[in-house]
Amino acid sequence: MLKVIKKDNSIEGFEAGKIIAAVKKAAFRCDKVIDADHLEQIADEVHNRLLARETVTVAELHELVIAVLAFLQYKEVADAYAEYRYYKQTYARTFEQLRQDADDVLRLGDRENANFDSSLVSTKGSLIKGYLTKSLYKQFYLSGKEKELIERGDIYIHDLRDMILGCINCCLFDIGHVLRGGFEMSNVQYTEPKSVLSALQVIGDITLVATAQQFGGFTLAELDKVLLPYVLKSEKAAVEKYTAMGIDEPRALEYAGKDVVRELEQGFQSLELKLNTVPCSRGDFAFTTITFGQWNVDEYDEREKGWLYMIGKVMLQVRRNGHGKDHKPVVFPKLVFLYDEKQIAADPFSSGLFDEAVKTSTQCMYPDYLSLSSDYGSVSEIFQKYGAITSPMGCRAFLSLWRNEAGKAITIGRCNIGAVSLNLPIILRLAQLRDPEGWKDSFWTLLDERLEVIRSFFLKRYDIVRHQKCSSNPLAFTQGGLYEGTKNPDDTVGDLVRYMTASFGITAFDEFTFLWSGKRLVEEGGEISARVLKHLKEKLAQFKKEDGYLYAIYGTPAESLCATQARQYDEFCRAEGIDNVFAHTPHYSADYFTNSFHVNVTEEITPFEKQDREFVDFHLCEGGHIQYVRLDNPQNYQAVKAMIVRGMKKGFYQGVNFDSAYCGDCGTHSTNVLFKCPHCGSSNLSVISRVCGYLGYSNVNGMSRMNDGKMAEIKNRVSM
Repeated sequence: MLKVIKKDNSIEGFEAGKIIAAVKKAAFRCDKVIDADHLEQIADEVHNRLLARETVTVAELHELVIAVLAFLQYKEVADAYAEYRYYKQTYARTFEQLRQDADDVLRLGDRENANFDSSLVSTKGSLIKGYLTKSLYKQFYLSGKEKELIERGDIYIHDLRDMILGCINCCLFDIGHVLRGGFEMSNVQYTEPKSVLSALQVIGDITLVATAQQFGGFTLAELDKVLLPYVLKSEKAAVEKYTAMGIDEPRALEYAGKDVVRELEQGFQSLELKLNTVPCSRGDFAFTTITFGQWNVDEYDEREKGWLYMIGKVMLQVRRNGHGKDHKPVVFPKLVFLYDEKQIAADPFSSGLFDEAVKTSTQCMYPDYLSLSSDYGSVSEIFQKYGAITSPMGCRAFLSLWRNEAGKAITIGRCNIGAVSLNLPIILRLAQLRDPEGWKDSFWTLLDERLEVIRSFFLKRYDIVRHQKCSSNPLAFTQGGLYEGTKNPDDTVGDLVRYMTASFGITAFDEFTFLWSGKRLVEEGGEISARVLKHLKEKLAQFKKEDGYLYAIYGTPAESLCATQARQYDEFCRAEGIDNVFAHTPHYSADYFTNSFHVNVTEEITPFEKQDREFVDFHLCEGGHIQYVRLDNPQNYQAVKAMIVRGMKKGFYQGVNFDSAYCGDCGTHSTNVLFKCPHCGSSNLSVISRVCGYLGYSNVNGMSRMNDGKMAEIKNRVSM
């Protein structure tokens, strides 16, 4: 029998199965499929060429496999096999780059994500680990076509550093289910909280642990209704305490109410401090969203509605007050007010809370507002038809409609598995180069090819998540954080993937429109962007039907991607010897691309005009969108309220933008200031700006957590 001499000089018998397995992996990496009969043929040919020999080294065997693949006309598979065969040389180059990346983080930090504070040792460690896992995933888990497209920039796989871990993306975490009856976390049994203060403290702990087991946003949906039972527990305990002291019931209720309000204040202060100062074990601050403000008026008595109002009011007051003696503002959690027009009109508590929310927005930008009662948009449609609220995840992601076997629409307890975004300017310019006469037709062909690549990637992602052990994210999959997530730790995630959404992202519609028509998005009117989105909608409907998975169109927020895609486009132009028009055309920049479907930030348009211009594209990007406008005078309460109400009638997820600055020297607060305090001229500023869909620090004592491309965009903002 033929013997194989291994690298460590040990000897084993020749096994055709190992040849077959290695060839299958090589075929996968170049997007080829070789059937079982032909795999056997390849293995037999390798063996036949060694019949005259008694031994062969592993190195010789590898070279022979490459030769046989080429001989049998599998050239691409042979190349892929050879690439893997010579991984040592590849890895030497890769590790040199990793060393450089690590040195840069250690010396200079990293500003790819404003949610990271890369001055911290723990964050540096997480970032360096991320460079390694990203490199491993690109080298061994992506197909040849996927690698080609991400290297050139046609597509961008978000959170590539986390893909190797097989974890989920953004989620609407069912915090109420986890709290009820108690739960287990990190092998410790927690009893159900007995007060609203302890509930908020535990929620903070759960958030830090749970967000470390995923990537993306973590939403505590409809938190006011979750907290209501614990508010009532606190009130009952306080009333019993005061009546036991001989105080009459009316005064006992009054005193108890003050105690509960103080618990709410302490609880929300604690939660804000925890989420803004304690990174989770991933190294970033937990990107947490809280939605609140909607309740069915008929389901609650006046006392309960009063407490729902007070929960929201205290949360808003805590945000307005900031922290410390200087009342410094914070950025987390992201707050979202759930706007139900009929509820606000019928319930004084709801109307009062909406006014508190608008007041807070004039000072803090948050909360954003989600329309539930409009004639437009899937969020309003799902709420009005099924009574289910689809809260946003992260800065703008939304889940597709999904109903369980009983026909009930389920939103809370669901998640995304990831997003892949298209670089439309590159795809369009590639079509123009390949087919100068018929490039408009060629564009659609190339676009469909890219969509098929993304689809193939997501099918692999679904399969990976499906086979993950539930112990990989116990709070989600064993303690009820996700829907039906009460499995055993050794179970696999399995069919829970049936309610998870995968997002096809779009960016740079303004730049794409300019390349297509010679006009900016505002000038062209949105005809081509709407056409692209409708085309995507048709293709994703086809994919959904054929694959049985939930796909969605995502208006990509493009935080660091705004700079990455602009750089990739510039490199593409240089490589092809063509002009990068964005480097010298007014309104445009070679440093960044425009965020998703939004108009160019330099446009001189009013907030109402911006709402109208983005209306169509907003509602075609139902898997991820936000609409925001820039306010020159955010202190004008009535104007801000009118703008928000108008956005709610249009079915928007609406935000307001300005720059909120705090001066560390004179202690004053200002708006729409980036680098110099208007009161004392100091540059010792902490400035909160809208990153994309969420808020971040564009300036902390003269430094920024945002990348250069995003900062260049912020400097140019007129209408955002």
